[in-house]
Amino acid sequence: MTTALAVDLGSASGRVLAGTIVDGRLEITDVHRFKHQAIRDETGSLTWDVDTMWEQTVIGLKKAVEQFPDSVSVSVDTWGVDFVPLDANNERVGKVRAYRDERTERTHEEFRSRVDDRTFFEMSGIAPATINTANQLLAFTLEDPELAAKTDSILFLPDYFAWKLSGVKGWSRTIASTSGLCEPGSPRFNDAMFERLGLDRSWVGELNDDLTAVGQCTVEGLEQLTVVRGGAHDSACAVHGLPIDEGVRAYFLSCGSWSVLGALEDHPLISDAAYERGLTNESRTDGGVRPLFNITGMWILQEIQRQWEREGTPTDTDELVAQARECAPCTVFFNPDDPRFAEPGEMQQKIDIALDDQCAPHPTSMPEYVRLIIESFARRYARAIDELTQISGERPDQLNLVGGGARNHLLCDLTAEAAQVRVVAGPIEASTLGSLLAQLELLGHLDPADRPAMIAATAKTHVHTPSNR
Repeated sequence: MTTALAVDLGSASGRVLAGTIVDGRLEITDVHRFKHQAIRDETGSLTWDVDTMWEQTVIGLKKAVEQFPDSVSVSVDTWGVDFVPLDANNERVGKVRAYRDERTERTHEEFRSRVDDRTFFEMSGIAPATINTANQLLAFTLEDPELAAKTDSILFLPDYFAWKLSGVKGWSRTIASTSGLCEPGSPRFNDAMFERLGLDRSWVGELNDDLTAVGQCTVEGLEQLTVVRGGAHDSACAVHGLPIDEGVRAYFLSCGSWSVLGALEDHPLISDAAYERGLTNESRTDGGVRPLFNITGMWILQEIQRQWEREGTPTDTDELVAQARECAPCTVFFNPDDPRFAEPGEMQQKIDIALDDQCAPHPTSMPEYVRLIIESFARRYARAIDELTQISGERPDQLNLVGGGARNHLLCDLTAEAAQVRVVAGPIEASTLGSLLAQLELLGHLDPADRPAMIAATAKTHVHTPSNR
């Protein structure tokens, strides 16, 4: 047997999993999990503890190799846009800022003076947003010029960890496609964008295709592993593992801290409607394009639970969702994309303020807040499906909902009703499944033509159908 290993780093936790082909399906084993989060440093900046992430990744991989001595490869995927600056000696320059750090708000007008929103979309195919790497890099040069002057290269997060594992630097297409620094569809970095923003083009090399090898692992005890690009961006990995029958037109919704709702296309969608609706075009592991909407997701539910726990009330997500199902349907909703929900802290008060703007009453219990959050998500997803249908010209036959949100059957039911579309929920660990499949394809252990059959044999799904269908 042959085993591949996947390192999946989310914005609140990390995990190492192993996948082995057994009787035509992929047997996936959860080897190691750990928690982490963005933290405020002494200056008030929001940063990532990449040292802990790295230490736990190595611990998990060593456990995996011990448990699965036939392990042959490893791939790392993370969320998009964040990066690590390195100096000429390959030492980190300063701390690794998180995309929610407020510095890009302070420099946003300067960014727009160099590249206005419409031009940015036409040059990159990416919706303008302060979290984009392009915005972060400009803020880096303006607010930390001394650190920027010391910087010799920048690596996106999954490429940073791949480099730590192999000693080989690279810039994976799927993760770079989230940056706003590439041409539409991400065939290459956009030199004109670097020039317009006054950024150093030498900080990055040329793009590397996913489904390629990085190099042999150089970490002691892990030398048997080949480090590969099995999809550097977690959403790209999830799409690679979608259970979609041949001939079915499917949209996807990767639902975690962020919600990513999109379609599978051969070319980027660039139009007035795409710009006006905030569409962004990112790359797929197999080289295609994922036109999508980035929507604030389960982060809102996670944050309000963290608030309640800080205030002394323990919470259980499954119990709260079950109680929310028994609550009366909501008559008012809030917009999850409201910028006030993008920053941490006091989420219940932010929801109350959004309701005050509508002169609407506040929920009176925790389950009612949870019901309001979930129904607001469902309505937002339905609107996104309608907008993407208008832009692409084709309505989906189904919505594949993957990630942690697939566990939330109330969310799946309400989304199916609001969007009037069949929802196929699962697999929950879609990003891991996609990464493992890509590795096995790359190394010749799985024929790409057999991938759909292996997904069907491996993925656990649950279908949610609108009541009138």
